[in-house]
Amino acid sequence: MTAEDQTQTGPWETVKRGLQLSPELRRGIGFTVFLAAVTALGRLVVPVGAQKILDEGLLGSGGPDLPYVFAVAALGTAALLVTTAANYVMNRRLFVVSEHALAALRRRTFRHIHDLSMLHQQSERRGALTARVTTDIDQISQFLQQGGMVLVTSTAQIIVATVVMVFYSWQLAIAVWIVFIPVTWLIKWLQKHLASAYTSVRRSVSKMLSAVAESVVGAGTVRAYGVGARTSERLDESIEEHRRDQTRAISRSALSFG
Repeated sequence: MTAEDQTQTGPWETVKRGLQLSPELRRGIGFTVFLAAVTALGRLVVPVGAQKILDEGLLGSGGPDLPYVFAVAALGTAALLVTTAANYVMNRRLFVVSEHALAALRRRTFRHIHDLSMLHQQSERRGALTARVTTDIDQISQFLQQGGMVLVTSTAQIIVATVVMVFYSWQLAIAVWIVFIPVTWLIKWLQKHLASAYTSVRRSVSKMLSAVAESVVGAGTVRAYGVGARTSERLDESIEEHRRDQTRAISRSALSFG
């Protein structure tokens, strides 16, 4: 067990570390956060608009007020168009910036591997180094384009929803947060188990790629010494271990967020 396996970092620590290692991610981050706030406002347009139409447009003291209903509906439609455009621009910026940053990170990783001494490279299994610039980078890309995007938009949505609840009823806001805070602790506890499961997946991927690379590169040696059966058995074991770890990680993820 390495120190890397023993130390589990949360999503915010991951984001901070990513910003330190990839300065390209900081480009336009303020504008991206602003777009996330606009997108979060768009999620409140429909419920607020529906409440205004029902309470003041259709069920008002003076009877139905159709011009007011049409005006609120038109404003709501315009607001949804604006927030939809903001959501598109935000997603596009996140995808473009993250891919540029990951391309630079991949180049730096390749450069670092090439700068390592031959003794160090010989002591590492081939698949371990390959996984650093393939599957690891792919996982970072997936986090930035999906989990990172959800992290930004959800944070903005929580802030905006809290402000709206306080405006309508501060008692309701307090009740919601009393329920919400224990849920955040539960999610954090679940994230630790998920991080442990996906650490095992990361390790098993490296082991599987090592077994595949060694069986291909060393095919001549395997045939010469007649150890094909043993090599095939080790390859099957590494594939089965990866399948088992991946299934366990996906099951925990589905149980936590499904």
